[in-house]
Formats: sequence, C-alpha cells, structure tokens
Amino acid sequence: MSSPPPTKPPRGVKQGKETSGLLMSVIRTLSASETNEQREKERAKLEKEYKKSDARLDELVAAHAQEIMEVMQKFSSVVSALSVWGQHCDAVVARLGACRGLLRLRRDDLRRLWADARTHHYALQMLTDIERVVVSERSTRESLSAGRVLGAAHTLSAALDTANTTLSHVTALNATRQHLQLKKRELVDVIVRRLSEAVYRDERAPLTRRVSARRRTALLLAELTKSEEVTDAYLQEVTPEFEASLSEEDKTFETTVMISLEALGVLEQLKEATEKFRVQIQHELLEVIDSVSRRIIEEGEVEADAECEEDGEIPDSEGVTESGRPLARLVTSLGEEFRACASRNKRLLQLWRATLQKYRLPDSCLHTEQHYWSAVQQVLQLLLTEYLEIESVTLAAARAGGAAPDAPDLRLADYFARKRPQRRRNKLFKLAGPPAPSPSLARRQAYPLVCRPDPAHLHAVLPALHPLCAHIEPVTGGGECSLRAFITDYVRSGECERLAAAARAAIDLVMRGPGVWRERGSPPAACGKGSGPRHRVIFSCCGGGWRGVCVAARAARRCGACGGADALRATSAALATLATHCRAAHNRLTPSTPQGPPRAQRWLSDDDIVRFLQSLPNWTAATQPDAKISADDLKQAYEREAEILGSSLGDGAVTRKEIVSDINALADLAVLCETMDWLSANIRGLPSMLGGPGGFSKLPDKFLNDISSAAMIFDEISHKCLLFLHLEMRIECFHYLGQEEVPAAEAGARGARRGARGARRSWPTRCSLSTNTRTTSWRRTGSRT
Repeated sequence: MSSPPPTKPPRGVKQGKETSGLLMSVIRTLSASETNEQREKERAKLEKEYKKSDARLDELVAAHAQEIMEVMQKFSSVVSALSVWGQHCDAVVARLGACRGLLRLRRDDLRRLWADARTHHYALQMLTDIERVVVSERSTRESLSAGRVLGAAHTLSAALDTANTTLSHVTALNATRQHLQLKKRELVDVIVRRLSEAVYRDERAPLTRRVSARRRTALLLAELTKSEEVTDAYLQEVTPEFEASLSEEDKTFETTVMISLEALGVLEQLKEATEKFRVQIQHELLEVIDSVSRRIIEEGEVEADAECEEDGEIPDSEGVTESGRPLARLVTSLGEEFRACASRNKRLLQLWRATLQKYRLPDSCLHTEQHYWSAVQQVLQLLLTEYLEIESVTLAAARAGGAAPDAPDLRLADYFARKRPQRRRNKLFKLAGPPAPSPSLARRQAYPLVCRPDPAHLHAVLPALHPLCAHIEPVTGGGECSLRAFITDYVRSGECERLAAAARAAIDLVMRGPGVWRERGSPPAACGKGSGPRHRVIFSCCGGGWRGVCVAARAARRCGACGGADALRATSAALATLATHCRAAHNRLTPSTPQGPPRAQRWLSDDDIVRFLQSLPNWTAATQPDAKISADDLKQAYEREAEILGSSLGDGAVTRKEIVSDINALADLAVLCETMDWLSANIRGLPSMLGGPGGFSKLPDKFLNDISSAAMIFDEISHKCLLFLHLEMRIECFHYLGQEEVPAAEAGARGARRGARGARRSWPTRCSLSTNTRTTSWRRTGSRT
C-alpha cells in the first residue's frame, strides 16, 4: 500500500473525533428525541453523513485499487500453499505412525539385548576386581620383601576398599577379606617396627676411638635439626613412585619415617599405630640396654679406656672401682644413646603431627616427650635395681604412701617373660610398707650383666646419672624427676645405712688392732684440709679412721642432689664411732699411779681450777697460736699462776707417788692431744671439702650442728690432755724444787718459805718456756721412744 504508516501526533495536538462517535451520538439523539420533527432532523443529518462517508470510501477504494488487487493475489497464493503443506503434514503423520508401530515391535528386543550387555560388562568388571583382590596379597608380600611399605599399603588398601564396597555382597570372598585384614594388621606391625628401628636402632658406630658417642650425637643432631618447612613440603610428595626411586644411599631417617607414616595414613591406621608405638617404648629401650651391654662385653675394657682418655666421656672419678668401671661405662653410653633416641623421637613427633594434620586427624592421640622420658626413667630404675640389688623399683611411689600403679601400656611382663629361674639373694633393705609382688620385679636376665651386682656400684654410675637427671627435669616439667626420686629414696633407705656400716667397720678395723695406739706418724696429706704444718705427729690409727670418715663424706658429696643430704648421716655416724674410740683411748692413755690418780688428775676434777687455768692468757696462747698476747700479760699470768700454785703446793706436800714418773705415758698423752687437735681441725674443714664445684651448695643445718658437736668432743679431749700436761709439769716442778733436806726441825718452816720463794722466782721462766712450745718436749720425747 502507498499510504504511509500512521504516525504519533505531536504533543499538544488533539486527536480528531472519529465518525463512529458521531454515529453513536446520533443514535442516542434519535432515541432521546421526543417528537417526529426532531427525529426527522436527526435522520436527515444521518443520511447526509452516510453519503459523505460513502463518497469518502469510494475515493479511498479508487485511490488504493492496485494495492487491494495485489493483496488479494498474495492471499490466494498463501491459501494454496497452506493447502499443499497440509497435505504434506498428513503424509508425515501417516509415516510417523508407521515408524512408531515398528519401534514398538523392536523395543522389547533392544531392552533385553541391553540388559544382557550390561550383565556381561558387570560380570567382567567383578571378575577383574576379584582377581585384583586375590592377587593383592601376593603383591603386598612382594612389595614388603623389596622394602616398599608404601606400595604395599596402597595395594592392600585398594584391595580392601574393593572387597568391602564393590564386592561386599560376594560371600565367597569372606575368607579373603579376613586374610586381607590379617595382612593389614601385620603390615601395620611391620611399619611400627620399622619406625621403632629408625628411632631406637639407628646405625651405631662401635665404641672405639674412631667415632665416640659424643661425636655420633653431634652428627645426629646436625642431621635432625633441619628445616621443618622443607620436610612438610616433601610430605606432600611421598608416593609409591618416590619410594621406588630411592636407593640405599638416599634413604635417611626422615625419608624412612615419612614413607612409613604415609603408609599408615593410606591404611587409615595412624591413631592405632600411635598407641602401638607408645606401648613399645619401654620394650625398645630395654633392647637398647641389651645391645649396649653386649657391645661393652664384646669390645672389652682396653678400647673403652682408650676412648675415655680421648673423649673424656667417663671420667676417672672417685668411687669408681675397677669392678664398677664397666657399669659406669654402660650408664654413660646409655645416657648418650637415650639422648640420641630422644632427638630422633622429637623429630618423629614433628613428622607424625604433620601427617595427622594432612589426614585431618587430631593429634591428641600422639605420645609426647614426657612419655619417652618416663619410660627411660623406668628402664633405668630396672637397671639400677638389677645392678644394685635393690628389692623394689617402686621407691618413689612408696615414698608418696602407696604402691606403684600398674602400667599396662608398657607391658614389662611381656619383655621379661624369658627370665631365667630366680635365685635367692640377701636383701639390701626393706620398705615399711612392701608393695604388691609383681612378675616384673623378679630376677631379670633379659640383657647380659657387664659386671657383678653390688650396692657399692651406685657411686660408679652417679657421675653419669646427675647430668641425665638434669637433662630430663626441664623436659618433664621442671620438678624432681622420678629417676632422681628413686635414687634419693634408695640412698635414704639403703645406701645411707650401708655407707655408715662400711665407715664404722673401717674405723673399727684400724682402731682395734694390737698396739694401734702406739704407732705414730705424720698426718696423711690427702685426708683433709685441716692438717697443717703445726700438726707434726699423730697416731696412725686416727689417720686411718679419718680416711673412713672422708670416704663417707665423699660418697655423700657424689650423691649430691640425689639424697646427698641423707647420705651425710653416714658421715655423722662415722664421726660418732671415731669419737667413741678416741674417748676410750683417752681413758686408757691417761697416766695413773699405784696409789690412784695423780694429783693433776684430781685437781682437774675441780671445775674452779679448770676455769681458772682456761681464763689465763697463757692458755689462750697455747690453744690459739694466732692470738696476739703481749709479753707483760704473759708475765703477769705466770706470776699469778705461780702464786696460786705456790700457796697450794708450797708446803712441800707433793710426794713422788703423786706424780707421773713414766715419761712415755706423758708422751702418748701429748701425741693424743695433737691427734685430737688435728681431727678437730679436719672436722671443721668438712664443709669446704663437701662444697665447691660439683658439691653441696648448702649443707643441712643438722649436719653442721653434728660436725660442730663432733669437733667440740675432740676439742674437749685435746683440752683435757693439755690441761693434764700443764698441771703435771708444774706439779713435778714443785716436787723437785721442794726436795731440799732441812737438818733441824726449826729450819723446816724457813726452808719451806725459801723453797716457795725460789719456786716463785723461777716459775715464770719455766712456764714461759713450756707454754710457748706447747708441750714440744713431750712430743719430741714421745717421738724418740
């Protein structure tokens, strides 16, 4: 059509009213007209409008006649095309109906064929899975024989997964499933054993001069202190192919542990393996003891001594006897081995924790370093119980008031199931409340003994146990470790009594010999720090007795923090025994006369005379050589003493029977005085000997009071001897100076006064000579005799 399409009128222009509106208005007007005249007017108006519209229509038809013809032609062609397509559609519908009929005939056949094909495919797949499951056991065995635990774990895990999911309905595979489960448990045991061997039985060099235990530990620490981030990155790449590509030279501690842990993760046995590994800690430590003991026995003492001299691992300390040297070397080597195992165990825990995080498992089931060191302390307690012949290993628990709790996770009874027949032994000590008997406390011979058991071997192993306890305590919480508590309780309950008995026996042996209080000699140079140049002659038996005291004191010093304060009781007991013997010797060596005690002895029983003599400056000069006293004070003291003694003895009443005529008895008493002074000085030097590096930082107050009391006892004996010699010398002077014969009785009084005046005039010089020499003449006389 040539007419343009309608356009939207511009805004503000009103649209013209349509004619239809006009028509409707007319119709309403006609219907509303009331008269015929009005209706006629309206009809005329309508006719006029109709003619106008008819004319307009004719004009439009005339104007668009060509377009109308074209539209009619096109409409005719469309109608004819639609008729043809309708016929085609009818033909297609007829053909589709025929196809549907044919498909209905073949549908059942196709469905049956498809079901048969699916059944055949499923059967083939199931047979393949069954073959894989059956063959997996052999593949696992071959992988294990080649050392590829990760490959074996993958094969076994895939077989178990197939048997439990895809083939779960196949009842004929029940026996195979059981075999695979058994194989899985065996594989887990193999992996756990492999981890234990990596931690506890690493390649160890022999105990020779070439590679020492300290050097091995340093190399191990350098190997294990690698970056943890690098290990975690490697952990993500552990695959069976990586395991197969490793050669023997490439296998290290970390690769072995990572592959083993990855195998446990594949088998979903990480938590169960953690418990198994923790249970076997003590068993593996006992195997370490067995291995080290056998190496020490096989290699002998010659190589051990050479290594000690080179590396200084086992110092030749006091208390290590020749019979206890192998045990000292064993404990020292075990300390190094346990520290090395602790380093490997710490690295194992880091890798194990990373593996648990990789498989999204909590690490609460993982054992800690405290578990390891607790097991170390328990096996060392078992070792000490064996070598020291201790009756019970539960001393630490008995100290707390109860028996030791059972530890089923450690399974000690399993390890000692191969023990030899028990043999009877003398028990060293008994607890007040004996613990319940346990099979693990019986005689154990699972590992060979490097020496004969003896309680005295404790002091051979203490130098190695002290640093080990110091290493354990910060790891286990900072308090006293159970090993130190065990040794402390043993020292308190048994070793203290043994040391005291040994010291008393040694002192009794040297004191009870025939004529021991007649043998004199120089003070031993190594027995104490109290002996000096002023002690020149002592009784030899007292030197031997002091050696016994020194042995007990040094043993207590070696105990140190492990019951050293309790071991000091043995030193106190030795001092008490020595004091008892010295008291008895003083009673025997005190001179006497046929008529009874000499006059000097009788005067010493008077406390007033003793106090007077001890208050004089010359007594201070005799007992305290370092005291500074002027010559005038000494002269006045001598004159005062001469006056008092002259007033008592000036009558000449001292007879020969009241003095000691045997010079050897006085010499023995002088040597006893010197010996007691030497012992007192040594006793006061005990704190310095017990202190110092490696000794007591602070001695107990009770022990200090005990040694102070012991020193006072020996001082008392020394002072009694010195007072007796002091008085005896002066009494003898009065006796010999007063022996002038007076021919007439009237001259007796004058002679007595003259003798007293002469004694007073000569007394200061004689007393000064005697006091300054501190009975030197008696010592020299005794030495000559």
